[in-house]
Amino acid sequence: MNVFRDHADTDQSMETHTPVSENPHTDFSLTDPIQRMAENEKMSGEKKQKVDLQALPTRAYLDQTVVPILLQGLSVLAKERPPNPIEYLAAFLLKNKSQFDDRN
Repeated sequence: MNVFRDHADTDQSMETHTPVSENPHTDFSLTDPIQRMAENEKMSGEKKQKVDLQALPTRAYLDQTVVPILLQGLSVLAKERPPNPIEYLAAFLLKNKSQFDDRN
């Protein structure tokens, strides 16, 4: 039948098709400006987040910044019940702050 021959011809024509470059913008020298725009947007987004934290009401600010680590620290504190709970909590916060810095 002719149907199979048509498919074979189609496959051959696709194989001989010239591949497109990985980034089509490089042909038009758009890569650098686009990358700069993306970096600027990322940086402005980070600045915007810091500004937003400052503009938040007190409760929302605390909920987004310190409440998560405090809850975890207080939970561990309640289980461990050390003789010096304030020092224990302070040490916990300092030891684990890197886990929560990324969220802010």
